[in-house]
Amino acid sequence: MYKSISIKLFLIFTISIYNKIKLLHMKKMIATVLVCSSIGFTASAQEQKTEVAPPMAQNQMMSKEQREAMKQKREAEMNEAFNAAELTDAQKADSKEVMEMANRSKRDLRRDASLTEDQKKEKMKAIDEDQKAKLMKIMGEEKFRKYREFQKKAREAQMKNTPARPENK
Repeated sequence: MYKSISIKLFLIFTISIYNKIKLLHMKKMIATVLVCSSIGFTASAQEQKTEVAPPMAQNQMMSKEQREAMKQKREAEMNEAFNAAELTDAQKADSKEVMEMANRSKRDLRRDASLTEDQKKEKMKAIDEDQKAKLMKIMGEEKFRKYREFQKKAREAQMKNTPARPENK
């Protein structure tokens, strides 16, 4: 009789130890999975590319003097392009007005949170096409072509003066 009780107790004891070991292994497995997943999430968070701030945000980071200097530089570049295209004073004034209206529309469009990025791109393209048509009407085809050629050369010169970004290998 004692043998059967001792065997039963031994079996119960063995089963309870087995369950405890099983539970311990399960806890270790859960801990291992949690550690691995947290490492994975951390690594993926570090790999995310930072987006370049839109021009408006970059202007907000600049000091007032820097913004003013940038505005004067753009104004001077625009006047150089107008002079290269041999525009009259009236054509210059009308062209500046068209450009300012387009810039205001683009700024408002960038601030519009109700639109998706694709919708914004489409509307930006429409604004650019409208601006191009209006400028061509104001300047005429020949002067508009000269204006665009000057802009293209100025961009190329600026790109040559801008240091190239290092490539990630």
